[in-house]
Amino acid sequence: MKKFNLSILSVIGILVLVVFASGCTSSSNNTTMANSSSSNGQSASSTGSPMVKVSGSAGWSGDITDNSGSRSVSGTGSQTFPLSQNPGSVATTIQKDNSKDAVDANGTITPNTSTLTVQIVDQNGNVVATQSTSADAGVVSVSHSF
Repeated sequence: MKKFNLSILSVIGILVLVVFASGCTSSSNNTTMANSSSSNGQSASSTGSPMVKVSGSAGWSGDITDNSGSRSVSGTGSQTFPLSQNPGSVATTIQKDNSKDAVDANGTITPNTSTLTVQIVDQNGNVVATQSTSADAGVVSVSHSF
C-alpha cells in the first residue's frame, strides 16, 4: 500500500467530520457510492452483528475503525469483518494494491482496473453503506453511524 502523507486515522477523522457536518456523502472521480436498504434488494447474509464486507479480485489493505478502536486489514478477494453488536460510528478506508499491475515485455504497465467494493452491513443483513472503485490503486472510504 502506498504511504499516505497523513496518518490513516487523521484521514478517517476528517472524513467522519465532513460526513457529519454535511449530512450527506459524495463520490469522487471513478468511484460510486450509494446508500441502500433491504427494500431495494441489496442485502447480505444476517449474522446478528454488523460487519464490513470487502470484495475485489486484486489485493487490498486498509483500516476499519469503530467504537472498539482501529484495526488493519488486508487480503485478496472477498472477506467479511465482523463488528461489535453496537459499533457506534464505523469508518473504513481500503486501498487496492497496485504492486501486481501487469508489465509487458516493453515495460508498459497495464493498470489494475478490477472493481473493489466495500460495504457496511447492519445486524439484519442490510447493506447500509457501499462504495466501489475501479481506479488503479483506488481508495474506497465508507462510513456509517449505528
